[in-house]
Amino acid sequence: MSARTEQLLKEKKIKITANRILILELLLNSSHSLSIADIEEDLPWADRATIFRTLKTFEDNALLHAIKDNEKSVKYAVCSDACQVDHHKIHPHFHCDVCGNTFCLSEYNFQLPQLPDNYTANKYSLIINGICSNCQK
Repeated sequence: MSARTEQLLKEKKIKITANRILILELLLNSSHSLSIADIEEDLPWADRATIFRTLKTFEDNALLHAIKDNEKSVKYAVCSDACQVDHHKIHPHFHCDVCGNTFCLSEYNFQLPQLPDNYTANKYSLIINGICSNCQK
């Protein structure tokens, strides 16, 4: 277990278990967000329910956020340091039409538009589709 993994779990007051360590390290070492199927592929011994519960625990404790991409699948990414202050920091995501990977663009912020009276936003997302830098090479 890396020191960063242990520190993140302790900061979020999440009980440290072998599964949580492995799933978090997989997410931390990935260059793009991962779906449950991606995690199952990398950790074939882990069952789907354990992976789902672990991801839900991480999401509930502001350690990661879920992204619904245009392929109608949910992918997960570890929150940036800024998310520790505001877990729901508004940032876009980029979905590559070639490789299917979804990337957080957390360094780019945007503001929600002014909503009409009696409208309340509960969730929001901005997905930009195109071709990532790896696929353009």
